[in-house]
Amino acid sequence: MPGNNLRKILLVEDDPDIQDVTTVLLAHVENFEVRACGTAAEALEAAISFDPDLILLDVMMPGLDGQGAFAAFRQMPATRSTPVIFMTARVQPREIMEYRQLGSLGVIPKPFDPDTLARTIQGMWDRHQKEKLNETRREDLASLRLTYAAELPERLRAIEVAAASLRDRGWDGRIALDLQEMAHRLAGSAAIYGFPDISDAAARVGAFGNEPAASRAASDPKPFLKATALLTAALRQATTQPAPGSSLG
Repeated sequence: MPGNNLRKILLVEDDPDIQDVTTVLLAHVENFEVRACGTAAEALEAAISFDPDLILLDVMMPGLDGQGAFAAFRQMPATRSTPVIFMTARVQPREIMEYRQLGSLGVIPKPFDPDTLARTIQGMWDRHQKEKLNETRREDLASLRLTYAAELPERLRAIEVAAASLRDRGWDGRIALDLQEMAHRLAGSAAIYGFPDISDAAARVGAFGNEPAASRAASDPKPFLKATALLTAALRQATTQPAPGSSLG
């Protein structure tokens, strides 16, 4: 059964026998909505009103062949990004590579197996949808990383101010607690956004938050301040470099 929003298939096939069996297998058996066209010119015109989710495109056709039709579909706003699967008896590795390099989802060799045709098409569609989802996820994560990286200088300044106060004015439990809280947040989030060194350094500062360590830090703040210095160094280095994954697209 169709799924993942694959409902409408535009079939472009000049052989009436293949057109008939493909339509039966996909429309009558699997309940896809199929529009069959015998020429590329007919398909280009039908695509505007039919608005297919997928184009099943024969390669060897009179007039405009499959590759030419593919290029024409990509020029039309209605089908500029519509996924295409080629059907062809020309299945030499070099030819299949050419079809894939055009941007098709894949190639179905002729003669195809009637028992697996719908499953093959659905499998290619599902992989395409998964790739689109992964691409969207990468883009969203890259945007979040840029935002997170842009906030690091402000976090660095806040930690430097707190550390300088402890170093120059003596131990202050409230300031130390604030600093540990800032470090705790960085320890939990920085590695997720691509800054593992910050997370590691922040975790060392945060380790002074438990009661025995806090008492030791109050009596001898040097180890705490040393850990804080390592954290500020990691933050400072991160602010001078591009955000991890910022070039993902």
